[in-house]
Amino acid sequence: MRDSIVSTEDNFATRRRLLKAAAEQFAERGFYGASIARIAGELGLTKQALLYHFKRKEDLYAEVLKGISDRLLLAMQGAQEVGQPPEKRLEKIVLAIYESALENPVDAKVLMRELLDNQRKDVPEEERYLKVFLDSIVGMLDQIDGVSQLPFAQKLARIYAVISSIEYFAASGFVIARFYGEDEYERICEAYGYELKGQVRHLVTPAG
Repeated sequence: MRDSIVSTEDNFATRRRLLKAAAEQFAERGFYGASIARIAGELGLTKQALLYHFKRKEDLYAEVLKGISDRLLLAMQGAQEVGQPPEKRLEKIVLAIYESALENPVDAKVLMRELLDNQRKDVPEEERYLKVFLDSIVGMLDQIDGVSQLPFAQKLARIYAVISSIEYFAASGFVIARFYGEDEYERICEAYGYELKGQVRHLVTPAG
């Protein structure tokens, strides 16, 4: 029984390490540039050992995207407070997503790669994890008077403008820090948070 528990724990730990290594490879090389052999090699494993946990690169990639989506949704849930007006809740959610992006820059890079590089047309509906995340935020606009009646396309465009801005900023943080130094980068991050509040005000402004 003890051996079974240890084996399960070892498998879970290996799977977690694989997902971390895979995320870094997908962030650096995109879906098409990353390879099963390279990801396994990063951990000193054989390709066959990786395939024991994930049968295809598509399965591994889907699990990486699901983890990112789960973290973003968790940040959203943690920022919501009962009794607050929806406008204020949306502001807190956007800022929580921003903090999550800064804490997980690899996530931001994977998302940028996904949006720019991945042109797969055979992704099943149940694996479109980022769509679940986007739909959840659009649902917040549905609770705001003067905005809820906007066409879906306009609401999504508003959300997308903010989220893509956050992810781009987080993904390029290393470059900004290299240009201006770590101390200035910290100040830029703080200033960016204030700018986001202005973007949220636009999000909740009824169309004229």
